[in-house]
Amino acid sequence: MPIEPLRGCKIFGAMKAFSGIRDIISLMHGPIGCYYGAAYHQLAQDESSLGVITSSITHDKEVVFGGEQKLGELIEKAQFLYGDKKLAILGCCVPAIIGDDIEAVKEEFAPDALHVDGAGFKGEEWQGYEDALLQLIGMMKKGEKKERTVNILGFDTVSPRARADAAELKRLVAKSGWWTNTVLCVNADSMQIENMPNVERNIVLGGYGLRLAEVMRERFGTPYEIVEMPYGKYLTREFLRKVTGSDAVYEEDIMPSLERAYLFIQKMYEMPVAVIADDARAIALSKFFEIELGCEVVVSAAISGSPLHPEKSVGLFEIDELLKGAETGCDRLRLILGTTFQKRIAAELDAALIRVSYPSFDDVSLYDEAPYMGYRGEIVIIEKILNLFLNKYSEEVW
Repeated sequence: MPIEPLRGCKIFGAMKAFSGIRDIISLMHGPIGCYYGAAYHQLAQDESSLGVITSSITHDKEVVFGGEQKLGELIEKAQFLYGDKKLAILGCCVPAIIGDDIEAVKEEFAPDALHVDGAGFKGEEWQGYEDALLQLIGMMKKGEKKERTVNILGFDTVSPRARADAAELKRLVAKSGWWTNTVLCVNADSMQIENMPNVERNIVLGGYGLRLAEVMRERFGTPYEIVEMPYGKYLTREFLRKVTGSDAVYEEDIMPSLERAYLFIQKMYEMPVAVIADDARAIALSKFFEIELGCEVVVSAAISGSPLHPEKSVGLFEIDELLKGAETGCDRLRLILGTTFQKRIAAELDAALIRVSYPSFDDVSLYDEAPYMGYRGEIVIIEKILNLFLNKYSEEVW
Protein backbone atom coordinates (compact mmCIF):
# COMPACT_ATOMS: atom_id res chain seq x y z
CA MET A 1 0.00 0.00 0.00
CA PRO A 2 1.46 3.43 -0.92
CA ILE A 3 2.05 5.90 1.87
CA GLU A 4 -0.49 8.72 1.65
CA PRO A 5 0.21 11.51 4.15
CA LEU A 6 -3.01 13.34 3.30
CA ARG A 7 -5.28 10.53 4.49
CA GLY A 8 -6.02 9.30 7.98
CA CYS A 9 -3.37 7.11 9.61
CA LYS A 10 -4.25 3.63 10.86
CA ILE A 11 -3.16 4.39 14.42
CA PHE A 12 -5.57 7.35 14.57
CA GLY A 13 -8.43 4.96 13.86
CA ALA A 14 -7.34 2.63 16.65
CA MET A 15 -7.07 5.58 19.03
CA LYS A 16 -10.60 6.70 18.08
CA ALA A 17 -11.88 3.33 19.23
CA PHE A 18 -9.91 2.74 22.43
CA SER A 19 -10.18 6.31 23.75
CA GLY A 20 -13.95 5.85 24.01
CA ILE A 21 -13.67 2.90 26.44
CA ARG A 22 -13.29 4.13 30.01
CA ASP A 23 -11.19 1.33 31.48
CA ILE A 24 -8.74 0.82 28.61
CA ILE A 25 -5.36 2.60 28.69
CA SER A 26 -3.71 3.08 25.29
CA LEU A 27 0.07 2.75 25.10
CA MET A 28 1.44 4.15 21.85
CA HIS A 29 4.83 2.71 20.92
CA GLY A 30 6.42 5.32 18.70
CA PRO A 31 7.85 8.85 18.55
CA ILE A 32 6.31 11.91 20.18
CA GLY A 33 4.81 13.10 16.88
CA CYS A 34 2.42 10.14 16.70
CA TYR A 35 1.26 10.72 20.26
CA TYR A 36 0.89 14.46 19.72
CA GLY A 37 -1.04 14.01 16.48
CA ALA A 38 -3.48 11.49 17.93
CA ALA A 39 -4.00 13.53 21.09
CA TYR A 40 -4.31 16.91 19.35
CA HIS A 41 -6.88 15.67 16.87
CA GLN A 42 -9.25 14.68 19.67
CA LEU A 43 -8.43 17.39 22.20
CA ALA A 44 -11.32 19.76 21.39
CA GLN A 45 -13.93 17.00 21.48
CA ASP A 46 -12.86 15.33 24.71
CA GLU A 47 -9.94 16.52 26.84
CA SER A 48 -10.60 13.75 29.36
CA SER A 49 -9.45 11.18 26.79
CA LEU A 50 -5.88 12.42 27.27
CA GLY A 51 -5.86 10.66 30.63
CA VAL A 52 -6.10 7.26 28.93
CA ILE A 53 -3.32 7.74 26.37
CA THR A 54 0.42 7.51 26.94
CA SER A 55 3.48 6.83 24.79
CA SER A 56 6.94 5.27 24.86
CA ILE A 57 8.23 8.39 23.00
CA THR A 58 11.00 6.63 21.10
CA HIS A 59 14.08 8.67 20.14
CA ASP A 60 17.11 8.21 17.88
CA LYS A 61 18.63 5.66 20.29
CA GLU A 62 15.63 3.34 19.92
CA VAL A 63 15.62 3.76 16.15
CA VAL A 64 19.24 2.55 16.04
CA PHE A 65 19.24 -0.10 18.78
CA GLY A 66 15.55 -1.04 18.97
CA GLY A 67 12.74 0.08 21.23
CA GLU A 68 11.57 -3.16 22.83
CA GLN A 69 13.20 -2.39 26.19
CA LYS A 70 11.54 1.02 26.32
CA LEU A 71 8.16 -0.51 25.53
CA GLY A 72 8.61 -3.01 28.35
CA GLU A 73 9.42 -0.18 30.76
CA LEU A 74 6.32 1.71 29.61
CA ILE A 75 4.11 -1.33 30.25
CA GLU A 76 5.50 -1.74 33.77
CA LYS A 77 4.92 1.93 34.57
CA ALA A 78 1.38 1.77 33.20
CA GLN A 79 0.63 -1.31 35.30
CA PHE A 80 1.88 0.52 38.40
CA LEU A 81 -0.05 3.73 37.68
CA TYR A 82 -3.31 2.33 36.33
CA GLY A 83 -3.67 -0.85 38.36
CA ASP A 84 -5.89 -3.51 36.81
CA LYS A 85 -7.11 -1.48 33.84
CA LYS A 86 -6.83 -3.18 30.46
CA LEU A 87 -3.85 -2.07 28.37
CA ALA A 88 -3.98 -1.60 24.60
CA ILE A 89 -0.60 -1.43 22.85
CA LEU A 90 -0.56 0.46 19.56
CA GLY A 91 2.46 0.14 17.31
CA CYS A 92 3.40 3.15 15.15
CA CYS A 93 5.39 3.30 11.91
CA VAL A 94 8.87 3.56 13.47
CA PRO A 95 8.80 0.28 15.46
CA ALA A 96 7.28 -1.46 12.43
CA ILE A 97 10.12 -0.23 10.21
CA ILE A 98 12.95 -1.12 12.63
CA GLY A 99 11.40 -4.50 13.43
CA ASP A 100 10.43 -4.25 17.11
CA ASP A 101 8.68 -7.47 18.17
CA ILE A 102 5.78 -5.83 20.00
CA GLU A 103 3.86 -9.08 20.32
CA ALA A 104 6.78 -10.74 22.14
CA VAL A 105 7.11 -7.79 24.54
CA LYS A 106 3.37 -7.92 25.19
CA GLU A 107 3.51 -11.64 25.99
CA GLU A 108 6.37 -11.08 28.43
CA PHE A 109 5.01 -8.07 30.31
CA ALA A 110 1.22 -8.04 29.75
CA PRO A 111 -0.15 -11.21 28.11
CA ASP A 112 -3.75 -10.02 28.48
CA ALA A 113 -3.12 -6.66 26.80
CA LEU A 114 -4.73 -5.77 23.48
CA HIS A 115 -2.49 -5.08 20.49
CA VAL A 116 -3.05 -3.27 17.20
CA ASP A 117 -0.32 -2.85 14.60
CA GLY A 118 -1.16 0.75 13.70
CA ALA A 119 1.66 1.53 11.27
CA GLY A 120 0.39 4.07 8.77
CA PHE A 121 1.75 2.19 5.77
CA LYS A 122 -0.21 -0.92 6.78
CA GLY A 123 -3.66 0.56 6.49
CA GLU A 124 -5.91 3.59 6.67
CA GLU A 125 -7.76 5.17 9.56
CA TRP A 126 -10.95 3.13 9.23
CA GLN A 127 -8.94 -0.11 9.19
CA GLY A 128 -7.30 0.84 12.48
CA TYR A 129 -10.75 1.40 13.97
CA GLU A 130 -11.96 -2.01 12.77
CA ASP A 131 -8.81 -3.78 14.02
CA ALA A 132 -9.19 -2.15 17.44
CA LEU A 133 -12.81 -3.29 17.77
CA LEU A 134 -11.82 -6.85 16.83
CA GLN A 135 -9.47 -6.89 19.81
CA LEU A 136 -12.51 -6.65 22.09
CA ILE A 137 -13.72 -10.15 21.17
CA GLY A 138 -11.57 -11.75 23.86
CA MET A 139 -13.29 -9.64 26.54
CA MET A 140 -16.79 -10.90 25.65
CA LYS A 141 -18.67 -13.66 27.46
CA LYS A 142 -21.72 -15.52 26.25
CA GLY A 143 -24.52 -15.43 28.81
CA GLU A 144 -28.28 -15.16 29.13
CA LYS A 145 -29.90 -13.24 26.31
CA LYS A 146 -31.29 -9.82 27.21
CA GLU A 147 -34.58 -9.21 25.42
CA ARG A 148 -35.19 -5.96 23.53
CA THR A 149 -31.56 -4.86 23.91
CA VAL A 150 -29.06 -3.77 21.26
CA ASN A 151 -25.46 -2.68 20.83
CA ILE A 152 -24.78 0.34 18.62
CA LEU A 153 -21.50 0.17 16.68
CA GLY A 154 -19.73 2.83 14.65
CA PHE A 155 -19.21 5.73 17.07
CA ASP A 156 -16.08 7.36 18.46
CA THR A 157 -15.51 10.14 20.98
CA VAL A 158 -13.60 12.46 18.65
CA SER A 159 -16.19 13.18 15.95
CA PRO A 160 -18.19 16.41 16.42
CA ARG A 161 -21.26 15.99 18.66
CA ALA A 162 -20.44 12.28 19.16
CA ARG A 163 -21.48 12.21 22.82
CA ALA A 164 -24.67 14.14 22.10
CA ASP A 165 -25.47 11.90 19.12
CA ALA A 166 -24.93 8.76 21.20
CA ALA A 167 -27.16 10.14 23.96
CA GLU A 168 -29.88 10.99 21.43
CA LEU A 169 -29.87 7.51 19.88
CA LYS A 170 -29.99 5.86 23.30
CA ARG A 171 -32.93 8.14 24.18
CA LEU A 172 -34.81 7.17 21.02
CA VAL A 173 -34.11 3.47 21.56
CA ALA A 174 -35.50 3.79 25.10
CA LYS A 175 -38.57 5.70 23.82
CA SER A 176 -39.17 2.73 21.52
CA GLY A 177 -39.29 0.36 24.49
CA TRP A 178 -35.82 -1.05 23.90
CA TRP A 179 -32.50 -0.69 25.71
CA THR A 180 -28.93 -0.03 24.69
CA ASN A 181 -26.22 -2.18 26.24
CA THR A 182 -23.36 -0.11 24.83
CA VAL A 183 -22.44 2.43 22.20
CA LEU A 184 -19.03 1.65 20.71
CA CYS A 185 -17.07 3.65 21.32
CA VAL A 186 -18.57 6.43 23.46
CA ASN A 187 -18.24 6.13 27.23
CA ALA A 188 -18.21 2.34 27.03
CA ASP A 189 -16.74 0.09 29.74
CA SER A 190 -15.49 -3.47 30.13
CA MET A 191 -18.74 -4.73 31.70
CA GLN A 192 -20.74 -3.53 28.70
CA ILE A 193 -18.23 -5.14 26.34
CA GLU A 194 -18.42 -8.41 28.29
CA ASN A 195 -22.22 -8.43 27.82
CA MET A 196 -22.18 -7.55 24.11
CA PRO A 197 -22.98 -11.09 22.83
CA ASN A 198 -26.16 -11.24 24.91
CA VAL A 199 -28.27 -8.67 23.05
CA GLU A 200 -30.91 -9.26 20.41
CA ARG A 201 -28.87 -7.62 17.67
CA ASN A 202 -25.99 -5.32 16.82
CA ILE A 203 -26.80 -2.08 14.98
CA VAL A 204 -23.92 -1.15 12.66
CA LEU A 205 -23.96 2.53 11.68
CA GLY A 206 -22.78 3.14 8.13
CA GLY A 207 -20.72 -0.06 8.13
CA TYR A 208 -18.31 0.99 10.87
CA GLY A 209 -17.82 -1.95 13.23
CA LEU A 210 -18.93 -4.42 10.55
CA ARG A 211 -15.95 -6.73 11.01
CA LEU A 212 -16.64 -7.04 14.73
CA ALA A 213 -20.33 -7.67 14.03
CA GLU A 214 -19.45 -10.43 11.56
CA VAL A 215 -17.15 -12.18 14.03
CA MET A 216 -19.75 -11.88 16.80
CA ARG A 217 -22.35 -13.50 14.55
CA GLU A 218 -19.99 -16.39 13.77
CA ARG A 219 -18.78 -16.91 17.34
CA PHE A 220 -21.83 -16.04 19.45
CA GLY A 221 -24.72 -16.12 16.99
CA THR A 222 -25.46 -12.41 17.54
CA PRO A 223 -27.26 -11.05 14.45
CA TYR A 224 -26.57 -7.58 13.10
CA GLU A 225 -28.27 -4.93 10.99
CA ILE A 226 -26.53 -2.24 8.93
CA VAL A 227 -28.22 1.15 8.85
CA GLU A 228 -27.17 4.58 7.65
CA MET A 229 -26.19 7.28 10.13
CA PRO A 230 -29.57 8.68 11.33
CA TYR A 231 -29.51 12.32 10.22
CA GLY A 232 -32.99 13.78 9.80
CA LYS A 233 -36.45 12.25 10.24
CA TYR A 234 -36.31 9.73 7.40
CA LEU A 235 -33.01 8.09 8.36
CA THR A 236 -33.93 8.23 12.06
CA ARG A 237 -37.08 6.23 11.33
CA GLU A 238 -34.98 3.74 9.35
CA PHE A 239 -32.61 3.42 12.31
CA LEU A 240 -35.50 2.69 14.70
CA ARG A 241 -36.97 0.14 12.27
CA LYS A 242 -33.68 -1.75 12.33
CA VAL A 243 -33.53 -1.55 16.13
CA THR A 244 -37.07 -2.75 16.80
CA GLY A 245 -37.67 -4.92 13.73
CA SER A 246 -41.00 -3.14 13.27
CA ASP A 247 -42.40 -0.54 10.88
CA ALA A 248 -44.39 1.06 13.72
CA VAL A 249 -41.60 3.20 15.17
CA TYR A 250 -41.47 6.01 17.69
CA GLU A 251 -41.76 9.47 16.10
CA GLU A 252 -41.50 13.06 17.30
CA ASP A 253 -43.12 16.11 15.76
CA ILE A 254 -40.39 18.70 15.19
CA MET A 255 -42.49 20.99 12.99
CA PRO A 256 -43.56 23.36 15.81
CA SER A 257 -39.89 24.23 16.30
CA LEU A 258 -39.12 24.60 12.59
CA GLU A 259 -42.23 26.67 11.85
CA ARG A 260 -40.76 29.48 13.93
CA ALA A 261 -38.16 29.98 11.19
CA TYR A 262 -40.22 28.90 8.18
CA LEU A 263 -39.30 31.81 5.91
CA PHE A 264 -35.61 31.49 6.71
CA ILE A 265 -35.67 27.75 6.04
CA GLN A 266 -37.30 28.35 2.65
CA LYS A 267 -34.20 30.23 1.57
CA MET A 268 -32.18 27.01 1.93
CA TYR A 269 -34.02 25.36 -0.96
CA GLU A 270 -31.63 24.56 -3.86
CA MET A 271 -28.72 26.09 -1.94
CA PRO A 272 -25.39 24.61 -3.21
CA VAL A 273 -23.84 22.48 -0.47
CA ALA A 274 -20.72 20.32 -0.19
CA VAL A 275 -20.36 17.34 2.15
CA ILE A 276 -16.84 16.26 3.15
CA ALA A 277 -16.80 13.55 5.82
CA ASP A 278 -16.08 9.92 6.55
CA ASP A 279 -17.87 7.54 4.21
CA ALA A 280 -20.89 6.90 6.45
CA ARG A 281 -21.53 10.55 7.28
CA ALA A 282 -20.94 11.71 3.70
CA ILE A 283 -23.63 9.35 2.40
CA ALA A 284 -26.18 10.03 5.16
CA LEU A 285 -25.74 13.81 5.29
CA SER A 286 -25.98 14.07 1.50
CA LYS A 287 -29.33 12.27 1.58
CA PHE A 288 -30.58 14.40 4.47
CA PHE A 289 -29.69 17.69 2.81
CA GLU A 290 -31.11 16.70 -0.57
CA ILE A 291 -34.27 14.84 0.45
CA GLU A 292 -35.39 16.73 3.56
CA LEU A 293 -33.84 20.19 3.28
CA GLY A 294 -34.08 20.53 -0.51
CA CYS A 295 -30.46 21.63 -0.93
CA GLU A 296 -28.33 20.84 -3.96
CA VAL A 297 -25.36 18.71 -2.89
CA VAL A 298 -22.78 19.62 -5.53
CA VAL A 299 -19.85 17.78 -3.89
CA SER A 300 -20.00 14.66 -1.72
CA ALA A 301 -16.60 13.19 -0.87
CA ALA A 302 -15.36 10.66 1.69
CA ILE A 303 -12.10 11.43 3.49
CA SER A 304 -12.08 7.93 4.99
CA GLY A 305 -13.40 4.67 3.60
CA SER A 306 -15.38 2.00 5.44
CA PRO A 307 -15.77 -1.79 5.36
CA LEU A 308 -18.68 -1.23 2.96
CA HIS A 309 -16.71 1.08 0.65
CA PRO A 310 -12.99 0.51 1.31
CA GLU A 311 -11.98 2.24 -1.91
CA LYS A 312 -13.56 5.56 -0.94
CA SER A 313 -10.93 7.99 0.28
CA VAL A 314 -10.12 11.38 -1.23
CA GLY A 315 -6.92 13.26 -0.36
CA LEU A 316 -6.90 16.74 1.14
CA PHE A 317 -5.61 18.54 -1.95
CA GLU A 318 -8.06 16.66 -4.17
CA ILE A 319 -10.92 17.85 -1.98
CA ASP A 320 -9.84 21.47 -2.34
CA GLU A 321 -9.87 21.10 -6.12
CA LEU A 322 -13.30 19.45 -6.03
CA LEU A 323 -14.68 22.35 -4.02
CA LYS A 324 -13.11 24.97 -6.28
CA GLY A 325 -14.51 23.29 -9.38
CA ALA A 326 -17.99 22.53 -8.07
CA GLU A 327 -20.76 23.09 -10.63
CA THR A 328 -23.21 25.40 -8.85
CA GLY A 329 -25.21 26.81 -11.74
CA CYS A 330 -25.99 30.51 -11.37
CA ASP A 331 -25.21 30.46 -7.64
CA ARG A 332 -21.98 29.68 -5.77
CA LEU A 333 -21.06 27.20 -3.07
CA ARG A 334 -22.71 28.49 0.12
CA LEU A 335 -22.14 25.81 2.75
CA ILE A 336 -19.53 23.13 3.46
CA LEU A 337 -20.23 20.31 5.87
CA GLY A 338 -16.74 19.08 6.62
CA THR A 339 -13.80 19.02 9.00
CA THR A 340 -11.27 21.48 10.36
CA PHE A 341 -9.17 20.79 7.26
CA GLN A 342 -11.74 22.63 5.11
CA LYS A 343 -11.36 25.83 7.14
CA ARG A 344 -8.95 27.52 4.73
CA ILE A 345 -10.75 26.59 1.51
CA ALA A 346 -14.08 27.65 3.07
CA ALA A 347 -12.63 31.10 3.77
CA GLU A 348 -11.20 31.26 0.26
CA LEU A 349 -14.58 30.41 -1.28
CA ASP A 350 -16.50 32.58 1.22
CA ALA A 351 -18.58 29.55 2.23
CA ALA A 352 -19.90 28.77 5.69
CA LEU A 353 -18.37 25.70 7.36
CA ILE A 354 -19.95 23.28 9.82
CA ARG A 355 -17.67 20.63 11.32
CA VAL A 356 -19.50 17.30 11.07
CA SER A 357 -16.67 14.79 10.88
CA TYR A 358 -13.27 13.95 12.34
CA PRO A 359 -10.81 15.65 12.56
CA SER A 360 -12.35 18.66 14.27
CA PHE A 361 -9.91 20.33 16.64
CA ASP A 362 -11.24 23.90 16.56
CA ASP A 363 -14.86 23.31 17.54
CA VAL A 364 -15.88 22.33 21.08
CA SER A 365 -19.01 20.27 21.85
CA LEU A 366 -19.94 20.37 25.54
CA TYR A 367 -23.72 19.98 25.73
CA ASP A 368 -24.91 16.39 25.39
CA GLU A 369 -28.48 17.36 24.43
CA ALA A 370 -27.61 19.23 21.22
CA PRO A 371 -26.98 16.38 18.76
CA TYR A 372 -26.78 16.36 14.99
CA MET A 373 -28.43 12.92 14.71
CA GLY A 374 -31.98 11.90 15.50
CA TYR A 375 -35.12 14.01 15.63
CA ARG A 376 -33.57 16.67 17.84
CA GLY A 377 -30.51 16.72 15.62
CA GLU A 378 -32.47 18.00 12.63
CA ILE A 379 -33.53 21.05 14.63
CA VAL A 380 -29.97 21.64 15.86
CA ILE A 381 -28.45 21.42 12.36
CA ILE A 382 -31.00 23.78 10.83
CA GLU A 383 -30.56 26.25 13.69
CA LYS A 384 -26.78 26.07 13.23
CA ILE A 385 -27.04 26.81 9.50
CA LEU A 386 -29.44 29.71 9.90
CA ASN A 387 -27.32 31.35 12.59
CA LEU A 388 -24.15 30.98 10.53
CA PHE A 389 -25.71 33.05 7.76
CA LEU A 390 -27.59 35.48 9.98
CA ASN A 391 -24.52 36.23 12.10
CA LYS A 392 -22.24 36.79 9.13
CA TYR A 393 -21.12 40.36 8.54
CA SER A 394 -22.19 41.52 5.10
CA GLU A 395 -19.52 43.55 3.38
CA GLU A 396 -20.65 47.12 2.85
CA VAL A 397 -20.33 48.31 -0.72
CA TRP A 398 -20.31 52.11 -1.11
